[in-house]
Amino acid sequence: MGFPLSVEFGVGSLKVLQLAPGDTPSIVAASQLDTPDEMIENAGRRLSFQMEALPKLIKKGKFKTNRAVCAVPAGQMICKHVQIVPSDNIPIDKLAASALGSQLKCDPDALLVRCRLVEGARTGNKLEVVCFAAARDFVARLMGTLKAAKLEPVGIHNEFLAALRSIDSISQPGQPMTQADGSASLVLDLGVGTTKAMVIHGTKLAFARSIELGSRHFDDLIIEQMDCTRSEATRVRLGLERLCPKPAAVSAVGGEGAAPVAGPIPRGRATEPDLAEPMEILSDEISMCLRYHRNLFPDHPVEKVVFLGGQSRQRLVCEELARSLRLSAQSVDPLARLARSGKVPSEGVDVTSPQPGWAVPVGMCLSPTDL
Repeated sequence: MGFPLSVEFGVGSLKVLQLAPGDTPSIVAASQLDTPDEMIENAGRRLSFQMEALPKLIKKGKFKTNRAVCAVPAGQMICKHVQIVPSDNIPIDKLAASALGSQLKCDPDALLVRCRLVEGARTGNKLEVVCFAAARDFVARLMGTLKAAKLEPVGIHNEFLAALRSIDSISQPGQPMTQADGSASLVLDLGVGTTKAMVIHGTKLAFARSIELGSRHFDDLIIEQMDCTRSEATRVRLGLERLCPKPAAVSAVGGEGAAPVAGPIPRGRATEPDLAEPMEILSDEISMCLRYHRNLFPDHPVEKVVFLGGQSRQRLVCEELARSLRLSAQSVDPLARLARSGKVPSEGVDVTSPQPGWAVPVGMCLSPTDL
């Protein structure tokens, strides 16, 4: 039957991808619609715009199936670790949903909850579970959007597990992404709106968390410091040679024979952005994730970090994070790991250049359908 096409409602863009099966899957077609600058900050407007645009994007793309899967956007997904006391009579998913509903003060039946048991965690007589939850009415809205685009929904996925599948399912000689011996790796999906942090033991998920800090927050700071538009801020960020400006040379003021300085020196528009603060915040948040994992697995240290996501195109950010975390690093471009059969039909995306932001669509195509 082949792979379904995948749809990702991302903060920075709407992406649609279809792959063909093979020893190494190949790209059939890909389409991308970038989010207008004025909608980046408004989740409601952005999502409505993308949902309305999907039918036209599908029609323009040269896709060869109407079977489709999509991901719940990170901003609509709750990712939370919970510890539960096992029961012989009640399934883990139901126990976890009840615990999560209690923490969020909502009816568990209003949530669609899927769980991953963290095997081997040191939690006494309790089970450590990673819960992924979304509002049932929002999932129904996603299904309706696919149907309105004349697609047949065959799966609803979450971005965490899809991103992991994109690096687990496609092998590349000399560049293994996951370790057969079960050693621990940190996977960072550096997105526009969020950073998804995951720890895997071999291929098994041991930790997951969404950090509300992405490339748009870096751009927000550049806009503030340099008084520019969002598109200009993005170009500045991607072209940076350093994340912090060089210290200004200090000149002596005053002293014998010096003219007095009247009033404060006016502060003008910055010529170079200073991204030290968001980098420090992001590093601290990721360090907290590693500490949580270390508490669960004190004898299983994380050995490396793997970078995915659109912001991982910015080598400076990856290098600084790897340095601050004291981990060896590896970057992944999921599209580069796919085969090509001639010229690939594409709309709004250059599939011949690095596209690390396509991990989630690739992973969804390769994931089992669940509807």
